[in-house]
Amino acid sequence: MMALACDARAKFISRKARRGFTLIEVMVASALLGVVGTAMLAFLSAFTTGAASRARVSDPAIEATLAIRRLAALVPSMRAVVQVNDDACAIWLGDEVPSNTVHLSELGCVRYCRETNELVLERVNRDAFLADRSLETEFAFDDDLLASMAHLRDEGALSSALLCEGINNTSFMRNEKTGVVEMILEAHGASARMRLSPAQTQEPLR
Repeated sequence: MMALACDARAKFISRKARRGFTLIEVMVASALLGVVGTAMLAFLSAFTTGAASRARVSDPAIEATLAIRRLAALVPSMRAVVQVNDDACAIWLGDEVPSNTVHLSELGCVRYCRETNELVLERVNRDAFLADRSLETEFAFDDDLLASMAHLRDEGALSSALLCEGINNTSFMRNEKTGVVEMILEAHGASARMRLSPAQTQEPLR
C-alpha cells in the first residue's frame, strides 16, 4: 500500500515536471524580456545619438567659428598676430603699456596642444606678475616671442583658456602678400580655414 502511494506521488510529480510553464508564467517572462529589450534599445539609441552629436560638434567649420568667437570674447582689444609657426602664433593682446613695442604683459599665444587635441589661448598668469614684476619684458623686433612663451610654459607661468576641442590638427599660415594669418583646423578627415588676423592692422614696432 505504501509502495503504491509512493509510486502514485512519483507519477504525479513526473507529470507536473513534464507539464512545462503555465500561460501566466510565459506572459510574465515575455513582459520581462520586453522591458529589458526596450531598455537596451533606449541605451543604444542614446549612445548613437551622442556619438553623432559629438561628430557634428567636431566639424572643423563649427569648431573654427567657435574658436574665433571665444578668442574675440577673451581678447576684445586684440591688435595683431605678431609671429607664426606651424602650430602656434603669438598675438598682441592690446596696447596696455604706453609704447609702440610688445611687452610680456601684452603677449598671448594661440596654440594647438597635440596631447589633448585642443586649441588654447595662453598668456602670462597675473599672479606670476604680481609675485615678480621683473617678469615684465619689452621685446625687441627680432626676439623669438614663441620661444619666450614656450619657456614660460615650462616654468608654469602661463594660464590657459580653451578655444575649441575634439580636433585632429591645427596649423597657422601667413599670407606673405597681405599679411593675413589664417588658422586651418582639421577634424574627422575634413578641414576649415578661418581668418585669425583682426580687422585692426596696426602692428607694434617691437
